[in-house]
This record gives sequence, structure tokens and C-alpha cells, in this order.
Amino acid sequence: MGAIVDYSFYTDTYMGMEPTVTADTFPALYAHASRVIGAMTRFRVTEDNFSEQPSFVQTCYRLALCAQVDSLAINGVETLAAGEAVGFSVGKVRVDGSRKASAGGALSASVSPAAMLYLEQSGLMNPAVPVFGGAIC
Repeated sequence: MGAIVDYSFYTDTYMGMEPTVTADTFPALYAHASRVIGAMTRFRVTEDNFSEQPSFVQTCYRLALCAQVDSLAINGVETLAAGEAVGFSVGKVRVDGSRKASAGGALSASVSPAAMLYLEQSGLMNPAVPVFGGAIC
């Protein structure tokens, strides 16, 4: 099975940051983005079960992947490895990019605000975790 988002979707549908993200740089950025978005959604969506997701969830997930690719292209993949928080504002909340991300929020500090918005709409960030027997906690 192919990637959930390919370069054609990124450029033609999402209208990504061409020429910053090229056909040559896209695969590496996408690989990093898919791991981050996967972790944010507790790996509920995979290439194997993507087609089983509702259409709206598929759209949100693809848009989140593309937004994360853009964020990594702008801020550098190093932000993931270094744990640097990317500065941004959402409404009245400001996150300063000059600090190190805390252990509890290290990943979320490296996630694109746009990707977070798409994921929040999808329902994939529900904190309920299935446990043995299928119960939700």
C-alpha cells in the first residue's frame, strides 16, 4: 500500500509550500510528519486501516499530515530531535518558541498548530485508551 499522502496530493490538493518542499525533500519530511501525527493520534490510523476511516476523518488526517510537512520544512526537522518548542499563537494563548519543551509536552510543542486544528476536528485525539477486553478508560 502507498503513503496516505503523496507529493501530488500535497502540491495539487493541499497546495503545499512549493518550491520549499520539492519532490526530492518531500519523502523525508513526510516520514517525520507521519510519525508525529501518528503519535498524536495514538497510531489509530495506519496505512492498513486508512480506507476504513470515515471520509471526513481521512480528509482531516491528510490535511494534518500536510500541515506537519509544512511546519517541518519551515522550522526544520531538528525541532523534533532537539525538543525545541515552536513559537505560535492561537487565540489569546501564546507559546514562546525560545524554551525547551517539557517532557509531558515535548511532542505537542513540535506539532504544527494547523495540524492540531485538523486533528481536533477528526476526533482522533480523544484521550480514551482501549484496554484489555475492548473497554475504554
